[in-house]
Amino acid sequence: MFGRLSHLLLAALAFTSAVSANPSADEEVRAFFAREGASVRPLNLGRRSAASSQTRHLRPLYDEEPLVKKAKRDSITPPDVGQIANFDGQDPQPMRNGNGDTFLANSNHEIDAQNVDNVAAPPTDAGTVPNLKWSMSLSHTRLLKGGWVREQTITDLPPSKDLAAAEIRLSPNAYRELHWHRVAEWGYILNGTGRISAIDESGRSYISDIKGPSNGSDPDIYYFPPGVPHSIQALDQGLEILLIFTDGNFDASGTTFMLSDWLAHTPLEIVAQNLGVNTSVLSNIPQKDPYILESTVAPPPLGHAADQAVQDPNGNIPSPYVFHLDQQEKKTAPGGGGWVKIQDSVTNFPVSTQLASALVFVEPNGMRELHWHVNDEWLYVISGHGRATAFPGGSSARTFDFQPGDTAVFPISYGHYVKNLSPTEPLIFLELFKASKFVDFAATQWLALMPRQVVADLLQIPISVVETFSKDKQIIVS
Repeated sequence: MFGRLSHLLLAALAFTSAVSANPSADEEVRAFFAREGASVRPLNLGRRSAASSQTRHLRPLYDEEPLVKKAKRDSITPPDVGQIANFDGQDPQPMRNGNGDTFLANSNHEIDAQNVDNVAAPPTDAGTVPNLKWSMSLSHTRLLKGGWVREQTITDLPPSKDLAAAEIRLSPNAYRELHWHRVAEWGYILNGTGRISAIDESGRSYISDIKGPSNGSDPDIYYFPPGVPHSIQALDQGLEILLIFTDGNFDASGTTFMLSDWLAHTPLEIVAQNLGVNTSVLSNIPQKDPYILESTVAPPPLGHAADQAVQDPNGNIPSPYVFHLDQQEKKTAPGGGGWVKIQDSVTNFPVSTQLASALVFVEPNGMRELHWHVNDEWLYVISGHGRATAFPGGSSARTFDFQPGDTAVFPISYGHYVKNLSPTEPLIFLELFKASKFVDFAATQWLALMPRQVVADLLQIPISVVETFSKDKQIIVS
């Protein structure tokens, strides 16, 4: 009986030793196994992975080390003056100034890191402000023979009622097929080289090469008025363009008209009669518009657009559709910190009657000053990382963070700034407006030109401080 009891006691000892990662490491248990040999099988309950078969239990497999709750760390070093939250390279957490707490469940930390002000907003953010930002990387991309296209329309960014956008890529020598729009089209050449062609309502033709940035120079932009039929072709480098259209609901029916689509839905005998040819000649008209198509013959190279031009009895369009940004002088910001190039029909781009634009260069740590516009502003980030707070009035505000390829809209009269977050890299972006002229109002200039006592009383600052405010628009401040 004592022998059986000793067996039971030692087995119990082996069981209680299971809290160890290796129960057989205990000396008494080792001696027991040595004495009894293979007749006794040890129990190992120390870790699930040691089981002879996979468990079907629904609980997750935790790490071997005991869970230790991480100590809270605030994202702001006092005083909190609205600076962007800093998590020292760790995943952003919804914590600021002792408020909030860490994520207990999962979060998309990559998106959180690009939108820190969504996770830990400055204390000045308040109220309910709709989302004013969209990344082109979130847009669906249509893959086509000879390129691709992706859009940002009002369904992606509902506050953007005035303007819609698209990024289009054409492979070397590929075409954007012959088409026209109900609205105006504006293009910024992101990269590569190409050629545009068009006619106006008088039958006057236009053909011109277009090119992207090269060796530090700024690219070309172009503008087609509503209804002007046109085509775009890439040259041997290929072509990528940012396209802007003067209607946020750009995908609505009756906005874009493809030539092949029109002819495919018109009786063939009518098309033949109109063109003065036999119906047999037109048997291969595409029945579904290709949108982009590959060229069967390479066009003349860059600089030889005239070689493709057709002799036009009506003459050429007198006002060019292309504007060469590299030929425009930079306007150095009086506030230091960068420069700007503005284009509109009143100043320097007569044909662009429905779109005003600005190319803005903000030096490291610089800032596009506090301002507002009399039209919706549509923004596109070309390079760099930025931050902006939108103020719609009514004690509301919301801060957004920007990376290359991001778009945003600041609705009419919304106060805002755009800050370069990098201490080493410039921030370059576009401002666009559905307008014939670029117009903005600057907060500092306004305060400087008001009666000083009024400003001093409102802001509760000395008049001597008010006297330091600049009476000129700073545009960008260092």
